[in-house]
Amino acid sequence: MDPIKYMFKKSELNGRMSRWTLMLSEFDLKYVPLKAIKGRVVADFLADNPIEVEIVDNWSFPDEEVIHIEDDVWDLYFDSASNYMGYGDGILLISAKGEHVPVLIKLDFNVTNNVAEYEACLLGLRNALDFAVKKLLVHWDSSLVINQVVRTRKIKSDSLAPYQARIEELERYFDDVKYVHLPRDENKFADAL
Repeated sequence: MDPIKYMFKKSELNGRMSRWTLMLSEFDLKYVPLKAIKGRVVADFLADNPIEVEIVDNWSFPDEEVIHIEDDVWDLYFDSASNYMGYGDGILLISAKGEHVPVLIKLDFNVTNNVAEYEACLLGLRNALDFAVKKLLVHWDSSLVINQVVRTRKIKSDSLAPYQARIEELERYFDDVKYVHLPRDENKFADAL
């Protein structure tokens, strides 16, 4: 590199800096930043002076073969509405990390309260599968429908049997699904949806 060209290209080189650049150009000098030198000195020092560590076995854990696995159970809350204004379902899916996923749908067909409950359950199960949930705890405020789903109570209406069959189909994709009866006054958020 020509030092004179370099000085003309760099406008910040003036006075003493330009004289030094011109005088030192005849020598083959290489600039190394001070920080790099300090780092290299520390690395060389550590390489020359290794520390011997004595391994003590009293640090081992008595149950080291047991691995703690977080319980990835998601919660599903839902409620349905069937009144003169229309029919709809609101679900709330809560991840194992506490993230909330609310979902609302409006049903465009006439349903009874129990059919709306089953539709809400199906919606919740399908949404849980979309998030690849394997363990699900379903909180339901209708003890009648819960007992029908877990087959402790018989379904009297033929229109509800396909819903129960579809819920059983969806349950196969989960490792574990449990149904918990939730009193109506504790289901406020899903009820608000």
